[in-house]
Amino acid sequence: MIAVLGETAIWALWPAVGLAAVSMQAVFCGMETGIYVLNKIRLDLGAEAGRKGAGLLRKQLDNPENLLVVLLIGTNVAAYTATFAVSAMFDLGGAGSYAGLYSIAVAAPFLFIFGESVPKNLFRRSAETLVYRLVWLLRAASVLFNACGAAPLVRGFARLLMGLIGRGGACARALVPRGIGAIVAEGAASGVLTHMQSMMAERVIRIREVTLADVMTPMHEVARVPVDVSRDELIETIRGHEFSRLPLTGDDGQVAGILDTYDVLMGAGDEQPADKATDPPIMSASMPVTDALYRLQRGHNVMAVVADERHRHAGIVTIKDLVEEIVGEIEAW
Repeated sequence: MIAVLGETAIWALWPAVGLAAVSMQAVFCGMETGIYVLNKIRLDLGAEAGRKGAGLLRKQLDNPENLLVVLLIGTNVAAYTATFAVSAMFDLGGAGSYAGLYSIAVAAPFLFIFGESVPKNLFRRSAETLVYRLVWLLRAASVLFNACGAAPLVRGFARLLMGLIGRGGACARALVPRGIGAIVAEGAASGVLTHMQSMMAERVIRIREVTLADVMTPMHEVARVPVDVSRDELIETIRGHEFSRLPLTGDDGQVAGILDTYDVLMGAGDEQPADKATDPPIMSASMPVTDALYRLQRGHNVMAVVADERHRHAGIVTIKDLVEEIVGEIEAW
């Protein structure tokens, strides 16, 4: 009688272990997909607002290396356990040497359907609900796998491999702008960011790649006056343009100074316009827009001369041109 009860208990044990393992694999696979598609901007807002589970999930995402390792370990341990449970049931049923083959034939499609495909699709569609509800399980797995040494061991092997390849740092740097761009696109698609906000964010992401050569006004398009211009001639020029500042150029085409038209109009009639000119900052055409904006702000300037590699004055750039690279077209300035 005792032997029968023991055998019955064993028969009941392995199916329970198998179902539990498949359930765990479903959770880990689903969480991996759910975290990937989860709206990160909404997550940050939820964490700040004290949404249940958002703060805990934010902490997990702050350490992406550990998060990935925990998900991989959990998925593989669950899959191996489920396969072992199926193999044990076939062994108890007298399959003998064919137990392993039968277990593969049964477990593989079962795990693929119920342990991966179904939960991944489910979490992909309901990530905003399921991920927050099950994040505590992810936290518990992280504590367990780190305490037993499995997670540190996997992380160590991964770092060693990346060190041998020698591309870890380069890959990480290359992914940063792309990752930010993906978050911006996700925020715009989900309605968290407006079209204007997403466009501004995209400009900020690529701003380091924009140089003065890209935004300057070439000298042949610049409204300018000769350095020896008279006051009457300057007033006639001012009437034909809406610019408050005009470059003074010499016979060689180089900018000799920047003239504030208000200073001339408010000055004495016998003063020469050139006496009111100020020396402009000269910047390289290859200078990034952000560096140029900082220099103009620090020097309290609104206009700069852009020089090419031969130190020839190639164009003019204003602080308005630089700011528009971030915020877009400004009609009133």
